[in-house]
Amino acid sequence: MCIPYVLNFLSSCWKVHFGSSKRPSISSIVVCVVLAVCQSVGLCLLVFHLLPNVGPIQGLLVLSATGIIPSLLKLPHTLKKSNLHQQITNKKRNSLPKKIFIFSVDILALLLQMSVGALIFIPDVKFFCRISTLHGNKVHTPNGDIITECINGFGSCFMALFAIFLASFAWWENFLESLKEKKNCDHIRLKGLISDIQADLNKNRAYINIFVSLFKILTSFVLTSFLAKCKLYDPETWTELAEQSFHDVLDIILLVLSSIVCYCIACLACKLQMQIFSFAIPCLLSTPIASGIMAYLCLRREDFLSKNFNFDCDSDCDVNYLKSNYYLVPASLWILSLYWTAGHIWFPKQKRIATIESLFVNPFYCGILLEQDLVLNRKRDQDKVQTQEDKKKFDKDNIPMVYACATMWHESRMEMKQLLKSLFRVDKDQAERENQYPDDFYRFEVHIFFDDAYKDNGCVNEFVTELNSVIDEATSKRNSERIDLEGPYKFPTCYGEQKVYKMHEGNFMFIHLKDKTKIRRKKRWSQVMYMYYLLGYRLQMEREYMQKKDNNVDIDDLFKMKAENTFILALDGDVDFTPGAVRILIDRMKKDKTVGAACGRIHSIGNGPIVWYQKFEYAIAHWLQKATEHVLGCVLCSPGCFSLFRGSALMDDNVMGKYVQVPTNATEVLMYDLGEDRWLCTLLLQQGFRVDYAAGADAFTNAPEGFNEFFQQRKRWGPSTLANIMALLQNWEKVVKENPNISWLYIIYLGSLMVSTIIGPSTILMLIAGAFVTVFDLSIVNAYIASVIPGVLFFVICLVCTTKVQLIVAQVLSGFYVIIMMVVMVGLLITALTQSPYHPSVIFLLGLVLIFVVAAVLHPREWFNILYGFLYFVSIPSGFLVQVIYSLCNLNDVSWGTRENSTPGKEKIKENGVLSNIFSPVSKLVNNSFRRDSSDKEKLFLNLLQETISMLGHKNQSADSVSKCDLPSGDVADQPPKDENSTHEKDAQTTPKANNSKCWIDEGPFQGEKLTMNENESKFWQDLVERYLDPKDVKMKKDLTGELKELRNNVCSGMALVNILWITVNFMFQFRSPTVVTFQLPIEDNGDEHGIYEMKIEMLGLLFIIFFLVLLLIQFCGMVMHR
Repeated sequence: MCIPYVLNFLSSCWKVHFGSSKRPSISSIVVCVVLAVCQSVGLCLLVFHLLPNVGPIQGLLVLSATGIIPSLLKLPHTLKKSNLHQQITNKKRNSLPKKIFIFSVDILALLLQMSVGALIFIPDVKFFCRISTLHGNKVHTPNGDIITECINGFGSCFMALFAIFLASFAWWENFLESLKEKKNCDHIRLKGLISDIQADLNKNRAYINIFVSLFKILTSFVLTSFLAKCKLYDPETWTELAEQSFHDVLDIILLVLSSIVCYCIACLACKLQMQIFSFAIPCLLSTPIASGIMAYLCLRREDFLSKNFNFDCDSDCDVNYLKSNYYLVPASLWILSLYWTAGHIWFPKQKRIATIESLFVNPFYCGILLEQDLVLNRKRDQDKVQTQEDKKKFDKDNIPMVYACATMWHESRMEMKQLLKSLFRVDKDQAERENQYPDDFYRFEVHIFFDDAYKDNGCVNEFVTELNSVIDEATSKRNSERIDLEGPYKFPTCYGEQKVYKMHEGNFMFIHLKDKTKIRRKKRWSQVMYMYYLLGYRLQMEREYMQKKDNNVDIDDLFKMKAENTFILALDGDVDFTPGAVRILIDRMKKDKTVGAACGRIHSIGNGPIVWYQKFEYAIAHWLQKATEHVLGCVLCSPGCFSLFRGSALMDDNVMGKYVQVPTNATEVLMYDLGEDRWLCTLLLQQGFRVDYAAGADAFTNAPEGFNEFFQQRKRWGPSTLANIMALLQNWEKVVKENPNISWLYIIYLGSLMVSTIIGPSTILMLIAGAFVTVFDLSIVNAYIASVIPGVLFFVICLVCTTKVQLIVAQVLSGFYVIIMMVVMVGLLITALTQSPYHPSVIFLLGLVLIFVVAAVLHPREWFNILYGFLYFVSIPSGFLVQVIYSLCNLNDVSWGTRENSTPGKEKIKENGVLSNIFSPVSKLVNNSFRRDSSDKEKLFLNLLQETISMLGHKNQSADSVSKCDLPSGDVADQPPKDENSTHEKDAQTTPKANNSKCWIDEGPFQGEKLTMNENESKFWQDLVERYLDPKDVKMKKDLTGELKELRNNVCSGMALVNILWITVNFMFQFRSPTVVTFQLPIEDNGDEHGIYEMKIEMLGLLFIIFFLVLLLIQFCGMVMHR
């Protein structure tokens, strides 16, 4: 009975301490505690007074009469719903008989639930008696059976009825009328109090549940001592309970485990929209089937019950009594009335993969009334009734719009192909799913931003040429026969050129070719381009159109809804994904409006040891770190290679407004330019948005295969990660205040990770020194000197030598440390064999291996990544020592480092094997671009190229020029063009100045009709480039080289000082051993004559191991909770 209370208490404490919600009012806490105590009292009376005095079948049936309070509270809601429905639909004639019928059945259900009192108080009714077939001098029934126990007397009967009545208080909140709309009715004090309580429960349920759970536990223990006459305060009672055998408590263990499993399966069935068949029907049949099984076992006089569950059919069974009586009739009516009261379970309206909080009112289950709690605790839909017109309008405006925005630079042919094939898969999936799954429908549009697309002579470079040929190849690969895309249609722009394709299913693909002489290059500025274009220009144009289309509608609410359902799918130029992955990310966004970004599980692909190392690194980073961040607080980085961002979150002034800022100091360079995706997530977290991790959304990206490229990549990632985490830690009070998902405990967790990263290099050196002592029998002084010298030399080399020399030394040193790690493994083995297998170092290593193995088991589709664990282990010094030193010593080098010397002909072949099986689509995902028939699509595309702008009132557009549509999708796109007479310009009247050579017009790649961009959109691009993206801006020319070197020197000095101090302290503690702790272990082989081995451990080292072990355990628990 108390196990759900304990689980609720622990879960609530977790949510409160790892969140920053406000405290509820005292009155709300008091009222909820009082009602919870009433329910707890009812359960105790039920368990210790009513059920012991009836047979098992009677007890099962009477539990269905515990819905008195819900049946009573449902009546006002039925009246209100019927009246509201009548007012909206204006169908008085049809609604009146239905209203009378429903209300009459509700009253009948209430009377049937209350009829249990008649069976308790009416004389000579022996329903609440225990019947047996034993003979004796007790009261006999007409069948000759003996009444061994019975509820007699007014007091005993009143307690039985009181137990049933109080137990039904558990579900008062679910059936109480929602008074959110009557919040201001303070003249009715009761309604005002109820409204406040409901508001506090919706916002601060976890905080209230802490007090509710504690008082339930306390009430249960007190009443158990009183009713069961069990002195729980007596130590002998607990000693007696502890000495019970497993057989004595087997039935209790099975009851607890089956209840937990049943609750989890019920939640899963509701989440997967299988509620009727897998939840409602099983609950309805559970009581009759359980009663039938009990009757069958008792009729057969089976020994199974008596042997395993201390149940004697002769003395405990009542089947002979019930089978010849009429008491099964009211019991059946109790079940039917209970399920009429909980009739909402037959009409589920929840979204797919809904949260448990949106499915059930109270957390967890009831240990006594499991079935009744599941059906009555299932949350009711008390939303306002909508007219068909309002619902249609809401659904149309609520359709998600997904913009797939990819950034390209120097990708290889294979990388381009896998991105385009992924986009075409989503395009095809939309066509297949639009009519079959309308609830999952979403619009879709593709934008590819190509950096540095032109040569000095104004012609497109070889990478753009490669992309053009890859488009044709990708389309033919997707289809059995070659299908050419319509287009491209070319629009000269102030930043270069824009190419427009119409994909197979009618969605559009825009390719933006950027000229570095006209617009800023690099990924962050491409992201600024599509954020401002799609969320600032396109969405605003749609708002203007909606306002002109319907002046009576609330434009602000509609625009907010549009922004909340507009998503940007950020992609890299080499990413490979399935429609199912996109669908999972959209579902994550639909579950919670506060989620500003969601990322998936990124898999590295490629060949070679460097890639194998990254496979394991990516795996444990997602299994442990990202899962823990998601559970404890928020994910810190949603990688730009495959993430979904909410439009309304990006449109926040303190997000997009800060994201376009030019760095003014060295620290901002690290945050803004070297880790743009992490910087964007930091801005979202600071404004109170969540960043989630969806492990089922798989995406594949090419990982660096060469040592130099890998180190150059991590040179960017490492410093930017530290800089962004430091920004959160420095402003932790503001972040905790603004973001309800981040708590001070989560900040402590992040601080601990920061500390472990800073002292990582010295920790590796001390680990190596310890191995030298154990294996080579060196003195502690010589061991430390031998381990520190290579690290110090590499540190000096990185400060004074060129990057080429640094990388050569890093390769040699990494290979050397692989050998050293083999020595470390041998040292741990010697320690385990010669000293003790319980040595902290051995336990830590075994614990680390065990956690990784369990993590692989919990991720069965990715288990093979554990095979690369050995390579990762021997490469630990390279990753945590050599790589850290190289990254910090090159802080002043802000070059990108990867793809800088790429050639379009180079391909990375994706390896086959287990990974290919994972990558095959698990479920096809709906894509939404408001598909139309062919004629409508042709009109839409003409609309895209002609005079649609006149819809928005832009009458100044020249009638003889061809316009490009301003609108992204939706209602405007559905309108037919007003004028289909247009002329396509095929000359180069508006050719960009930098691209005025003839090759720009006649060159092979992207041959197509050249059109004129709409005047308003052209002006938007000019204003955007002038304000934020001008490459000649004086802010961009600010030389921060000196500041970067100074920052590099300061960071390196600080890191060196911290690590030197840490090594010195540990060395002195090991050299002098001032705080040695002795443990006596029963090991006969290495022990004294008594078989006792004294293991001496230095205290500081032990605390350090415990610190890392605690971090690992926290991440392990976070992973389990996330799974």
